Amino acid sequence: MPLTSRCGALLLCAALVAPAAQARTFFKSGFEPATDIPATDGEAARFLTQATFGPTTADIAKVRQIGYSAWIDQQMNSVAMTAARPHMEAVAAAMTAGGTESIGQNQRLSRWFHTAMTGQDQLRQRTAWALSQIFVISDTNGSISGEPVQMSEYWDLLARNAFGYYRTLLDEVTYNPSMGKFLSHFRNRKAATGREPDENYAREVMQLFSIGVVERNIDYSPLLQNGQPIPTYDQNVISQYAKVFTGFAYNNAGTNLFGGTNNYLPMSCVATEHDTTSKVLVGGTTLPAGQSCAVDVRDGLNLLASHPNVAPFMARQLIQRFTTSNPSTAYITRVAQKFNNNGDNERGDLAAVIKQILLDPEARAANPPANFGKVREPLLRLTAVMRAWDFQLPAATQYGEIRMGMTNPTGSYAQRPLGAPTVFNFYEPDYEHPGGPLDDANLVSPEMQIINEGSTYTISNSLADYTFRYYVGMTNPPTDRPLINVSALANLATPTLMVDEVNRRMFYGQMSSNTRTTLINMLSFMNGASASEKARSLLQIAAMSPEFATQR
Repeated sequence: MPLTSRCGALLLCAALVAPAAQARTFFKSGFEPATDIPATDGEAARFLTQATFGPTTADIAKVRQIGYSAWIDQQMNSVAMTAARPHMEAVAAAMTAGGTESIGQNQRLSRWFHTAMTGQDQLRQRTAWALSQIFVISDTNGSISGEPVQMSEYWDLLARNAFGYYRTLLDEVTYNPSMGKFLSHFRNRKAATGREPDENYAREVMQLFSIGVVERNIDYSPLLQNGQPIPTYDQNVISQYAKVFTGFAYNNAGTNLFGGTNNYLPMSCVATEHDTTSKVLVGGTTLPAGQSCAVDVRDGLNLLASHPNVAPFMARQLIQRFTTSNPSTAYITRVAQKFNNNGDNERGDLAAVIKQILLDPEARAANPPANFGKVREPLLRLTAVMRAWDFQLPAATQYGEIRMGMTNPTGSYAQRPLGAPTVFNFYEPDYEHPGGPLDDANLVSPEMQIINEGSTYTISNSLADYTFRYYVGMTNPPTDRPLINVSALANLATPTLMVDEVNRRMFYGQMSSNTRTTLINMLSFMNGASASEKARSLLQIAAMSPEFATQR
């Protein structure tokens, strides 16, 4: 049916999903006193565990001073973004000038860990981390594994759009050349004898980036017809969308699909390679024949972004990345409603969505239900340790790289920034760990898909490196990794004070009495050990504990 869909004409879709550019105002309360200041350091630290790569003592004090909402507003409106690509370009230029080395993924990872540990724009970077697990690209793919600068630009794209609009994000992801190579719509050609357009991006932009595979109610429950879920699309729609995504090439390719030079700029479209036939897309909407690539892509993405599934689809996954693996239907509904309308009749405002996720009553409940929370992502256990305590960073190399001691986190943590094994991320949002109480309660636990006997061992080994093995004051310290400084902990007078400080910084004041007693006894039995060894042993065992591996 021509130009008809759930929201009517395609131009109306565009108006609904792509608000006009405007100044964003986050400080709507003026100078009114904050009413959401946490009562304890523990409450502030728990909030920061959800919103950042880990609480610091300075951020705990800040949240207790200005409250949750104001802290979020400052992060969204006042803190400059820590960009990866400009740093990578400077390091690459220095390496090229040196003539003996070339930049690789190791430098990208060093930059990522440095930003996670020291960046001031914590909420933005944490949101980019969440988005990177939805809009996945991976350096395990040979088409982009040798392009660390371009991949850094993709990370920056996610960070720039972290508090922007979903429709803009979807557009920039679609045109990004790293995504184009990863999901193979880069240099995707229209049909010819013996050749059909590649369907990879057409499939994943629907299944993973927007609407999912079945129709959903606003609370994410499946919409049923005769007791059965209703598919959002079929193979014919995939094939039709594949035609939409034809003709993409390098930004400077001109009229030659295979021309241009490798760069990170948004892809352009070569008109002669774009399929200009009519296309029947999601919801039965028909794009007329003869449209340009840019118009086809705009209209096709508008249809996806305006689909009612997008709100609950994005709401549930973002909630899972920040606060809890098993959000209630009411929690999903509130976040999805905020996606649909941010209060100013704007759709897809990610800033409003993130704020709702973090300030929702279920997220801020002092005593959440037993099924609230999540297994802490393995890499976030490491970053939380790196932010909870003082670390001495190594001097920059002659090329400007600050090495963070972590060049292959996949081997230790089964995670790697922009390094998932497949487009389906490190784990799937609906993964249910077989056997045990989670399975019995029908609860999902995505992170448990990468937790097993082997990864438990390798995670613990790596955490031992950062908490115990490499420290300020050691003999012959390495120069390619941070060294933990445990003086603040070692200088406390008693085992009880030491354990309570660990509880405050790492467990947001919710360490169980059994764990607390065990750690105090451990320190008391360490007769003859130095204060440094006691402090480092305490941090090692605390970081390896099951309680630290979970987020409440």
